[in-house]
Amino acid sequence: MTDTYVLTAGGTGGHVFPAQALATELTKRGHAVCFITDRRGNSFSGQFPQSKEYRVFAGAYANLSKIRKIKALMLMAFGILQCLFILRKVNPKAVVGFGGYASFPAAFAAGILGIPLVLHEQNSVLGGANRVLAKRASLIATTFPNVAKIPAKLKTAYTGVPVRPAILALGNVPYQAPADTFDLLIFGGSQGAHILSEVIPEALKALPVSVKYRLTVAQQARPADLPALEQAYADSGLKVEHAPFFSDMDKRLAKASLVICRAGASTIAELTAAGRPALIVPILRSPDAHQLHNAEFMSKNNAAFLIEEPDFTPENLTALITELFNDAKKLITVADNAKLLAKPDAATLLADAVIETGNAKQ
Repeated sequence: MTDTYVLTAGGTGGHVFPAQALATELTKRGHAVCFITDRRGNSFSGQFPQSKEYRVFAGAYANLSKIRKIKALMLMAFGILQCLFILRKVNPKAVVGFGGYASFPAAFAAGILGIPLVLHEQNSVLGGANRVLAKRASLIATTFPNVAKIPAKLKTAYTGVPVRPAILALGNVPYQAPADTFDLLIFGGSQGAHILSEVIPEALKALPVSVKYRLTVAQQARPADLPALEQAYADSGLKVEHAPFFSDMDKRLAKASLVICRAGASTIAELTAAGRPALIVPILRSPDAHQLHNAEFMSKNNAAFLIEEPDFTPENLTALITELFNDAKKLITVADNAKLLAKPDAATLLADAVIETGNAKQ
């Protein structure tokens, strides 16, 4: 018998890609999947080819003026009403929330209707939306063995972060230390990538000529930053490709000599699954400093290089890249250690937990 499961996630890659991986696993097992997100999810249209997709209203609440908070709450309330209608129509065995304010309406509606709710917590500290929803949840699936601020007596399962199959397959492709070229891959997610666009071009332009000559750069940046980024690289002599989004991330990650990125949990999961070395620059003011905790987990295991934002200067970055260029053994060691932290069966474990939770309420 085919069961239906509803997945809901915010419209950013860090939330959507794990949902995509779980959808693939559930579909492989013969189940139907519906995906609920907000309008930002249009950027990922087509990522769920075998799933019915819904767009609902949702609004961010934190750090807003009173008037804008009222508007956000009204949008959220309308989104909950939409989700009540959708869930009654779909009648899923369970709803799985992947975090972000866009996942709140469907997860909250599931609680109202008594539908089993699984929350996936990506970070080492339970996120704000998940804290509000926790009392309605049947299970919280975690990325890390220990997650702070989970209410006592709430059932948990350590599953890891589901990774897209194309990225997961890179675990079978050994890391190749740079030889003729040093391929630098840069991406920063939808939040706080501006500093990467400011610092990295200046750092790369200051590299020794012998390094610059062998360097290739692929940099993903926010659309608002692209004109300034293009200007920053003008007449640099560097081989640079930049875009707001790379749809072939698996191919780029496969050949990357070094990745420079933020410390979102999905990013960490993909780096470890692929076994690629990275310089991680956590967002300075992420809620509960969760990105710093994520980055420290990697750094303490010698599975990534860590520079915090106050120290992320062109001078420091130039020095580090030059050092790694001249000592590939450090890159190889970090790549090997990153792979040791991978949880390649995360999608399987999460699917098992979701199905078990759905079946528990007969």
